[in-house]
Amino acid sequence: MGHLADINKSYFSHLLGAWKMAFWFILGGFRLIIHGIIPNFDIHAGQDTVDRYAPPNERSEPSS
Repeated sequence: MGHLADINKSYFSHLLGAWKMAFWFILGGFRLIIHGIIPNFDIHAGQDTVDRYAPPNERSEPSS
């Protein structure tokens, strides 16, 4: 399992992290579906989802 050695994680640690990330992306997807239907609902859905996993130096600055 070269990938696990490359990132220095155990199988279960990797599994939990992958499932956690998948959960947040799925939740973000549902938020965006609702936002697409009702544009004034949850206007930050897309950016919130991206910001959750963007590296700190690549996170967008809030627009005024």
